[in-house]
Amino acid sequence: MVILNRMSYKVTTVITSDKAVANNESRLSICLTANGFSLFVVDGRGMLDRFVEAEFDTRQPLAGLMHELNAIFSEVGISTFGFKSATLVVPTNYYVWIPAHLHESVRNRQYLKMVANPDYDLGVYHISVPLLKSVMVFCAPADVVTAFKLVIPGIDVHCQHSVLAHNWMTKNKSQHPVLLLHVRDGVGDFEAFFNRQLLLSNSFNIQQESELVYRAIELMKQLHLETPDMELSICGNVGREFFAMMQPYFPNVTLFAGPAAAVSHPQFRTFPAYRHVMLLS
Repeated sequence: MVILNRMSYKVTTVITSDKAVANNESRLSICLTANGFSLFVVDGRGMLDRFVEAEFDTRQPLAGLMHELNAIFSEVGISTFGFKSATLVVPTNYYVWIPAHLHESVRNRQYLKMVANPDYDLGVYHISVPLLKSVMVFCAPADVVTAFKLVIPGIDVHCQHSVLAHNWMTKNKSQHPVLLLHVRDGVGDFEAFFNRQLLLSNSFNIQQESELVYRAIELMKQLHLETPDMELSICGNVGREFFAMMQPYFPNVTLFAGPAAAVSHPQFRTFPAYRHVMLLS
């Protein structure tokens, strides 16, 4: 018997339009973070309606995870049923792209073993990315994913690369070389594109931000992207100092904010969308 008598979660940010959410017309996007998750609700008109950040212990048993997720959604006034679409993005270090015509779901763990040695307590998932004619196979914490799936029926599960690559390919019409860098706690996620073709999709652990400068330069040279119109597009947990750090080494440094969304609440007008690209897919 599991006794749930203590809540360890904390809702840290809430931006809301104060109108009721019509789930059947709205899209819910959630992204796991190092110590919790963030979410967006986009209404049927394409307007940002809710933004929430919450902290909770992802290491607790499944029953505790579900209990706290339900409590968080109740506290911020969001029903978990009946969304037009719902997406959960789970950043991971274990992933591999498989051509769609070669993918067999029963071989997912074999695919991963070709490039990594994932822990056996991690769940194995896959998501189709038709625009790239590929399937992303990846690992994620099984209890956390299961909790979200049970609390939010019908939710799709992605990893960071299936979102970043698809997001850029869908919204960017550029033909010049692009190195897309997403920065999160202790990790840099890279995607490289040329002529709207995905050349590279990889993540690197880092100790400090300056390491990303050298990693980006190394990838640019390895992939022969050194052209006058080459673009380094950055997003995620970055600030002005990091942006300035990159500028001496690349001809064109931009912030990638994902697809533009309509806003009504004043706080959304100055919202740092480049920090939350995973939610704006």
